[in-house]
Amino acid sequence: MNDPDELLHGIRQKILDGTLPKQDCRMTWYGGGTGGICVACDVEVECDLPNGGAIRLHRACYDIWAAEWPTCEAV
Repeated sequence: MNDPDELLHGIRQKILDGTLPKQDCRMTWYGGGTGGICVACDVEVECDLPNGGAIRLHRACYDIWAAEWPTCEAV
């Protein structure tokens, strides 16, 4: 997903369908990526969730997710 609008739409869809959580991180870790498919960025954010588990996102994806999950409501 190189198009910013497509990325935003995809992240919102994942929030709405439950693939991505609707909760704030308990703690975040920033560092080098783990070798995923993104060729544009070199920073990955690991988000430890309050109810256990973690999600890993590229920095740009994390920024979109963090801004969008509080506003996402099923329609």
